Amino acid sequence: MPEKNIVILGGGQAAANAIKAIRNLDKNCHVTLVSEETSLPYERPPLSKKCITGGKTLESCIFFDEEFYDHHNIELHLDRKVELVDFKNHQLLIDKQVPIAFDHLLIATGSKNRVIEIDGIASEQIHYLRTMAESQAIVDKAQTENRVLIIGGGFIGMELAASLRSLGKAVTVIEAGSQLMGRAIPCEIADIVQEKHEQAGVTVHLDTTVTNVTSGEGSYKAELSNGDSVVFDLIIVGIGITPNLDAFADGDLRTDNGIVTDEYGQTSIDNVYAAGDVASFYHPHYDSYMRLESWKHAQSHGISVGKNMAGQSTAYNEIPWMWSEQYDLNLQLSGIANGYDSCVKRGDSPDEGIVYLYLHRSRIIGACGVSVGPKIGRDIRVAGMLAKASQEVDPIVLSNTDQKLQSLLAK
Repeated sequence: MPEKNIVILGGGQAAANAIKAIRNLDKNCHVTLVSEETSLPYERPPLSKKCITGGKTLESCIFFDEEFYDHHNIELHLDRKVELVDFKNHQLLIDKQVPIAFDHLLIATGSKNRVIEIDGIASEQIHYLRTMAESQAIVDKAQTENRVLIIGGGFIGMELAASLRSLGKAVTVIEAGSQLMGRAIPCEIADIVQEKHEQAGVTVHLDTTVTNVTSGEGSYKAELSNGDSVVFDLIIVGIGITPNLDAFADGDLRTDNGIVTDEYGQTSIDNVYAAGDVASFYHPHYDSYMRLESWKHAQSHGISVGKNMAGQSTAYNEIPWMWSEQYDLNLQLSGIANGYDSCVKRGDSPDEGIVYLYLHRSRIIGACGVSVGPKIGRDIRVAGMLAKASQEVDPIVLSNTDQKLQSLLAK
């Protein structure tokens, strides 16, 4: 009987961890990695932080070196653009002609940047951040340019603002919404983060868009919807990402805000799986489909789906968790922050940590916090454990910082 032929499409965190999980369980199957990036799979969080400030090299972001792939007999096809996935004939078509056959496929193509057009500035002058190459382009540009305009006040935009401000750049952030990082964190924490940025010298415009740009002698001027204007040398856009579905024209693959999968990573096509940012997966704990964009999810989902592809049935039931670092502030989120009927605040100062706990029917479903340094880490982690256990909690105990949350865990 021929060995299983597995192809991994995508070169990010989910792909790398799926490969490791597969090889831990199956030493003999044939595994091929196909990625349009020139680098081996790497982690992305440092690209907006330490890679910008010089605290970390791009090369150090790579998960596993070439020796790992050689040792585990992984066939690599890097810098290869997949034009089409032909599910009927079980093959990828790359570089328009060359086919790569599979009998089991993992789609881990991740996400791609949302792009915008701005009157008065060419698209090639607008920078985005998703890949190593894009991070390096920003680093290179920042060597000579000092006035930075960032469009988008989400996590990427604000992490870049903190990193570039620490390098002494003049930074302005334009956010169309009424608060920073509005998709993920409560306004109370957003206000704390905004105050920190403004104290550091970042100018923030909320409820604002760029209407047009004019070019001058070596610089640009942006006119804003609030009547203000900003002169800048470097413009970066971070207005979110969408699942990368470019290569999937086959109507048999069910998509809905990503590639729809069950809790095992299986798509609507037999022996085709999806993991990471690109997957809209069924979560048994929340009894709903969700698509997550975080380092931890890509890692855990890749491992889980890799195990399933190798024959070990593993339902994915992880409580979502993500984090951000901006200056000395540490932000963390666990679970979900919607569908709750009450909210409990724990702590009063970022110096010691503030955590908001979201409850539904006296059970924690999510938590979000901020602190100077990672002080909130333990409470966020325990909140995730309480959420996973669907355990009833006492709001009075939750708000009492003298009472450790660990004491609430069922013995």
